[in-house]
Amino acid sequence: MSPESKKIIDFHFGVYRRQGAKKYRKKQYRRLLNILNDIFNHEPSAHGELKRIGRKQIIGYWQRTINETDQTRLEKWRVLDRLFQAIKKPSPPRPRRKNI
Repeated sequence: MSPESKKIIDFHFGVYRRQGAKKYRKKQYRRLLNILNDIFNHEPSAHGELKRIGRKQIIGYWQRTINETDQTRLEKWRVLDRLFQAIKKPSPPRPRRKNI
């Protein structure tokens, strides 16, 4: 992840991490950083920049993490949605539910 991207995330999530259920929000923040690092490592078209992450990269991430529970994937989608709202991008695609 580029230093500029980290600064943008820290700026938008600073208040988010300090208020409310702090443990959960810090966990969500760490999840977001892990998601973005995974995307930057596996999606060469992103080039380490937040503005270059779109539907294709998010769908690729959901396909790579298909073994996670539906609840975990929903929580990850929520933090991604918050990031996309902060950087004024359309909402990311939701993960598909597993067939039982």
